[in-house]
Amino acid sequence: MNEVSLNKTVTYNCLKKVVELMNIEKIVEEIKKGNLVITPTDTVYGILADATNIHAIKKVYEAKKRDYNNPFILIVANINMLQEYVSDINPLEKEIINRYLPGKLTILFKKNTKISNIITSGSEFVGIRIPDNKDLIKIIQMVGKPLISTSANIAKKATITKIKEIEPELLQNVSYVEDGGIINSTPSSIIRIENNKINVLRKGTISDEILRNYT
Repeated sequence: MNEVSLNKTVTYNCLKKVVELMNIEKIVEEIKKGNLVITPTDTVYGILADATNIHAIKKVYEAKKRDYNNPFILIVANINMLQEYVSDINPLEKEIINRYLPGKLTILFKKNTKISNIITSGSEFVGIRIPDNKDLIKIIQMVGKPLISTSANIAKKATITKIKEIEPELLQNVSYVEDGGIINSTPSSIIRIENNKINVLRKGTISDEILRNYT
């Protein structure tokens, strides 16, 4: 088994504010090497990898025992990075981005040639979101590229809420784990906008609000 570096997030409570110290430099270093890391995200514990590195992408599929017909969601730091990897952002998409991102919302866009077909399982569309987590944003900015973000579990098994639930066979493929305690949240809503119509592909937490506001 590979040796896995494990770091416990240090949390300080002061005046009802919680400050988390994530080992960002180590996470960035491993991702730049083409390795996989597990960190807390604004939704669940996630595997992160460089979305422009074909070998890293394949590692994620293999680590999760995931079917290559099941595409990945990407996370980006901001709308400028998003624009670099999609063919177009229409006015309604831009309005929803400005209103709901960063947040638990993934939007399907037509990808450009910078996104590998392996990520999208051959589809011309790619799901992308901007996470509502300052540490994740900083990691993406320091890597300088979009990241794959997928739940840290073997395919078709339950999403984990704490580090000790990670399958040992998954850990064999991971270079670094960041322990952020218990995370009990929900995955992002997923939508696709066509002809000014919003289609909900995964309900999540904010899809109902979006439909109320835009239908």
